[in-house]
Amino acid sequence: MSERTVPIAGMTCAACEGTVTAAALALPGVESASADRRSGRLTLEGRGLPSDADVDGALAGTPYSVGTRPWLSRDPFVWRDLLVAVAIVGMLAAAAWGLGLASRVQDLTSGASAGSAVVVLGLGVAASVSTCMALVGGLVISLAASVPSRATGLARLRPHLAFNAGRIVGFAAFGALIGLVGRSLAPSGVLLAVVVLLAAAVMAIVGVRLTETSPRVAAWQLSLPGRWGAWVNGASSDDAGGGTVRALALGAATFSLPCGFTQAVQVYALSTGSPREGALVMGLFAIGTTPGLLAAGAAAGAAASSRRPAAGRVLRGVGVAVVAFALVTASGAITQLAPGLGAATVTATERTSNVTDAGGVQHVTTEVVDDGYSPATTVVYVDEPVAWTLEPVYKGCQSAIDAPSLGLDRIMVLFDAETVEFTPTETGTYRYSCAMGMYTGEFVVIARPET
Repeated sequence: MSERTVPIAGMTCAACEGTVTAAALALPGVESASADRRSGRLTLEGRGLPSDADVDGALAGTPYSVGTRPWLSRDPFVWRDLLVAVAIVGMLAAAAWGLGLASRVQDLTSGASAGSAVVVLGLGVAASVSTCMALVGGLVISLAASVPSRATGLARLRPHLAFNAGRIVGFAAFGALIGLVGRSLAPSGVLLAVVVLLAAAVMAIVGVRLTETSPRVAAWQLSLPGRWGAWVNGASSDDAGGGTVRALALGAATFSLPCGFTQAVQVYALSTGSPREGALVMGLFAIGTTPGLLAAGAAAGAAASSRRPAAGRVLRGVGVAVVAFALVTASGAITQLAPGLGAATVTATERTSNVTDAGGVQHVTTEVVDDGYSPATTVVYVDEPVAWTLEPVYKGCQSAIDAPSLGLDRIMVLFDAETVEFTPTETGTYRYSCAMGMYTGEFVVIARPET
């Protein structure tokens, strides 16, 4: 009995491993075969094992071949589709920015701003065809496969409806819980920046995988834990009650899966410090994932055998959008890690108009607005107490403010104005930002001019 390994290019999923393994087992002399998409290798055991050329011949009718995965795709159509997707996503982003669509949308709820609601819903939609699909897709497809063949209509859709209902209710409930403890447990500063940067890295990898521009990166994906498969059994049984309850519980339990999008939104919900806001944020995210997951469940059988080029183009476009999300997210984390990076130095000789004197205290008013803080720069005098009032004109990520350079704990500006006090003892520039590092402001401290 001998053993050898063969490099295999093109494997990106568990089904790929199965196809390669089956092809290898059909070759004479092979008694055992095991393909691993992560290492890109096929391990063979037996007597008189086939050559690499024989293995390559056995894989001739599949998308896989003998060889190592290149870092960059050599398919010109992939790069053509990528350029088109970048152009389309760029134009849509520019149009949305120019028209101010986020700020024009009316509040969807009384507890969450329209802008944050739209962003969270959008993240949910993107997640449902990327990271969430990669992790939850196996459960969805298993649910579809376990539906009795005689079931039709609503009976066939019942487990998927229950699964997504469980996600919405479960995510909202867990969101309320982490929102409740968020004020005391919410990560901040370097810790939060590192968490967000890791989430951005996961999103970037997922986006690159979807674009198919890097076969090597395409193999970097998270696997669904094997124990989750046990939950699927019976979730679509003839026992509507038991099956529905199990599907509901399964959907709620996906809250703990390591999806980069989910983790980023969980951090946002945590930073709200409010069970109501946390429930709204996570519930909206789960609602955003519902159409994609429902569609995947309804079309699971057809999707397994479909290799339409149009589907690949759409996913490449989604991949570009996901990478864009990752870049924006990472930029906020970098701002937290290096707050002065790229910031212009402000030279001031007098206080700004939002500062007034009363009782020996400098009273500062800053509005929390849709594009950050207004005014973004405030000038005060050194060695004089400051009473800083933040007014919530807009509620979103910018409502959670970190200002460690001013010696302040996290400030939450959710429903009512918040006032904090500090006394600057040295001249200089002191920057602050939202919890995610996406929006920034600063205090410039100068000496009071001599009169």
